[in-house]
Amino acid sequence: MKNADVLNILNEISNFLDREEYYKATEYIEKKKNEIKLEKDPSSEYMDKLIKDLK
Repeated sequence: MKNADVLNILNEISNFLDREEYYKATEYIEKKKNEIKLEKDPSSEYMDKLIKDLK
């Protein structure tokens, strides 16, 4: 995920909160979390493997 994407997500959440649309903000956050989970990140997988190996 690029920095610009993160900034856009945070900006959108801020807009919901400014308008006191807390339920919509929560739905948006959950939607984005699910989208992010679907993306495969090689560096994240590598770090997870290293952490697992350290345990």
